[in-house]
Amino acid sequence: MTASRDDSDRQIAEDVLPKQIDEPAVPVKLDALSPWHRPRKQLVRERQWLHFSRHLIRREKGQPGLPDPPNGDPEVRYLTLPGIDYLDVRQLADVCRESGCLLTSTGFQSGGERNPYVARAKVREQSLIDAGHISINSHTFSRPFEDIAHADSQAYRELKRKGPFHIINIDACGSIAPPGANHAQRLIDAIYRTVELQLGTMAGRWLLFITTDVRPDSIADETLTNLCNAIFSNADANENFRKKAILLFDPMEVNIRLAAEKALENAGERFLYLFSLGFAKWLIALASEMHWDMKTHPPFCYSTMPQGSEIPSMACLAFEFLPRLQGLPDPFGVVRTQPAPATEREDMSVRAADMIGRMSNVDSQMKSDESLRTRLIADLRNWLEEVGYDPEVLKEIGT
Repeated sequence: MTASRDDSDRQIAEDVLPKQIDEPAVPVKLDALSPWHRPRKQLVRERQWLHFSRHLIRREKGQPGLPDPPNGDPEVRYLTLPGIDYLDVRQLADVCRESGCLLTSTGFQSGGERNPYVARAKVREQSLIDAGHISINSHTFSRPFEDIAHADSQAYRELKRKGPFHIINIDACGSIAPPGANHAQRLIDAIYRTVELQLGTMAGRWLLFITTDVRPDSIADETLTNLCNAIFSNADANENFRKKAILLFDPMEVNIRLAAEKALENAGERFLYLFSLGFAKWLIALASEMHWDMKTHPPFCYSTMPQGSEIPSMACLAFEFLPRLQGLPDPFGVVRTQPAPATEREDMSVRAADMIGRMSNVDSQMKSDESLRTRLIADLRNWLEEVGYDPEVLKEIGT
C-alpha cells in the first residue's frame, strides 16, 4: 500500500516539478542563418502579423477582452512557437508599446532542457524580459506544442493557466497534418484544442495566424477530404459562395466537386486556395458552434520547393474571431418583449473566398520591388544584430 502510494506521489512530482539538470546545455552558436532569416519572412511579419495585431490592440484596448488595469499597462497575451530568435515576439512587443500595452509571451518549443537550441531560446527570452520588452510573466515551455492536443496533458494545463490569448501565431516549419502522423499528435489537433479553449474563455476579439506547408504530398488525404467536405457543404447551400469557390479552383468548370478535384491534382496556387478555403470553412464552423464569427484576412504565400522552383508551397493565413452579438431568448415567456434583433452580419464564408482569392505571392513582390527588398534586408539585419548574430553572417541575408 505504502509502496504504491510512493510510486503515485513520484509520478505526480515528475509531472509537475521541473526536471533536475546535471549539466546545463550550451546554447547553440549564432553563426548560421535559417530559412526564416529571409526578407520575405520579414514582409509577412510586417504586413500580416504586426499589421493585424496593431489594429486588434487599438480596437480592443479598454474593452472587456483587453481591459485597462488600475495600475500598469494593459497586458496583451501572445501564444507563439518562437524559435531561437523571438523575432515575432520582439517586434510585436514594440507594437504593444506603441499602444501603451505590455506583451506577455507564452511559447512552446520541443527539444527538452538539454537541447542547445532550447538553451539559446531561453537566453533570448530572458534578455527580452530583462530589457523590459516583454513582461516577467512570459515563459516558453520546453515541450512540443502538439502535446496540448491531449486535454489531460500537462501541456494543456499549462496552456489553460497562461490563456486565453489575444494573438496566437502558429508558424509551422512543416505540415500541420502530415500523412501517417499519429492522429492525436498532429499540429492541427493542437490548433483545434487551442481554438476550443479560446472560444470558451476569451471575452473579446482575438487573432489566429497559421503558417504551414501546403503541398499534395504533405497533407493527409483524410484531412484534405474533410476540408473539401466543409467547402462542398457550404457550396450546396450558398450559390454565391459556390461561384466564388469555383473561380478559385478552376474558372472553366461549373461543378464544384470537379473543380476541387482539378485543384487537388497539382501543387501550386490553386492547391493553396483549396486548402486555405477548406481550413477557413472548418474554423468558421467551429466558431459558429460557440456563437462566434470569424473573419478571414488577406493571406500570403511563398515557395519552399527544391531546386529553385517558384511554385508557392507555404500558406500564411490570418483569421480574426469575433463574439457574435444576438438577442436573449426567454424560453418561459416571462417577459412580453421580444429579443433584440441580431445585428446584420457579413457572410463570413463568402468573405473567406474573397480574401483567399487575394493571396499575395511574397516571392513575386520581392522580385518586382527592389527598394522594398533592400529595406527589408536592412531591417532584418538590424533585428538579428540585436539578437547577437555576427555581422559577417548577416551579410549573407538576401544573397
